[in-house]
Order: sequence, then C-alpha cells, then structure tokens
Amino acid sequence: MNKKIKKQRIEEVNRIPLYEKGKGLPIGNMTSQILAIFYLNELDHFIKEKLHIKYYIRYMDDGVLLSNNKEYLKYCLKEIEKIITKYKLKLNTKTKIINVSKEGLDFLGFRFYIINNKLVLKVRNNTKKRFKRKIKAIKKGIILQNKAIAIINSYKAHFKYGNCYRLLNKHKYQKWH
Repeated sequence: MNKKIKKQRIEEVNRIPLYEKGKGLPIGNMTSQILAIFYLNELDHFIKEKLHIKYYIRYMDDGVLLSNNKEYLKYCLKEIEKIITKYKLKLNTKTKIINVSKEGLDFLGFRFYIINNKLVLKVRNNTKKRFKRKIKAIKKGIILQNKAIAIINSYKAHFKYGNCYRLLNKHKYQKWH
C-alpha cells in the first residue's frame, strides 16, 4: 500500500469520534462490514506478506493465526498491535496464544477441537443457551411470529456448519417457517 493511501486512511480514522458507551456501530450493520474490510485490509496483507503466516483466517474483526511456533506467534502479536494502534484500535481481552490441540479454539460461535488428527467443531455452549432461551420465548409468544421466523432461520444457517441437526430438531424449529 503506498504512503499516500496509508496517510489518507490514518487521517480518515482520526476524524472518527472516539467511542462512547452506548454509542457505536451495531453488530451486523453494513457499515461495520465495510469498515472491517477497509481498515483491516492492510493488516491482512501485513500478516500474509510480511509475517508470512500461512494459516490466517479473518471474518470481520475476528481472526485466527495458526502456527507451530509459539515464540513466533508472540512476535506476530506484538507486530499486529503496532499496526492496529495506528488506527486507534486495540485487541480485545479474548486475544491469546493457545495450543488448539489441547484447549480447542473459540471462533465465530463454534468451538474447534482436534481429535485423532481430525478437526471437530461444536456449537459453543453459550450459543446453545441463547438459542434455547429464544425458542422458549417464541413458544410463550413473547417473540412474534415474523420475528421468530427470522431468528430460527438465522440459527438454522449458523448451526448447519456445526452438524447441529439434532439440536434444531429437538426444538421442533420446523413449525415456525
């Protein structure tokens, strides 16, 4: 990225007001997606081209770097913090270096494990609890039919990646769509 574009981006970030509690971009808002692409593009290139991380995944503002070298990951973490500081961003408290094969990895509402050299993913427990609470509210009539359909379809789309047919079927989601 040339210096002029980089300078323009930094100036643009400097014009954004600081975050105030209760104010900001709502999750899922189109502007959130555009900002994630726009501002994290430099970081993506830095991680792949300068740090040479072979296994890097990012969705919006959630990212994962995979490596067998823990010391190199510590170095990468420091370098990433330098890059994002230019944009007045910070890594959140969930940022950590872990051994995926021992601890598993939380990412995008799923828990990833390596079992017998195979990747297994399961829906996180708090995601299941939130789903069950919403189902209960739908059954009690607290959530209206049209909103219920949107909620069920959203969870259905998310759960299909985690082989959660039984979880959906157990709560008889079919009758709402």
